[in-house]
Amino acid sequence: MQIVESLQMVTEVEDWSRVRSPSRADRRRKQGHRQNIVVRLEPRKDAITLDGGKTFCVHPEAARALRHVIKQSAPRPWDNPLDALIGRHHT
Repeated sequence: MQIVESLQMVTEVEDWSRVRSPSRADRRRKQGHRQNIVVRLEPRKDAITLDGGKTFCVHPEAARALRHVIKQSAPRPWDNPLDALIGRHHT
């Protein structure tokens, strides 16, 4: 399995915690008024496979976590390391 790190693997998250009334802020935002909403980029926790499961494209933070999970777990051919990364466990 090959891991390709990409800084492009991020998602936009809007922080509405500084807005007093979210519904009013949303309505006024549609009218073009500036609102107290912070948009930040956070690393994606999932992976994109490039060639059917042999190569995975992930954010560098997720790659670090994935390598840690692979190193900690005993290699069993039926386990998928990505399941442990996202918190999905098989019994």
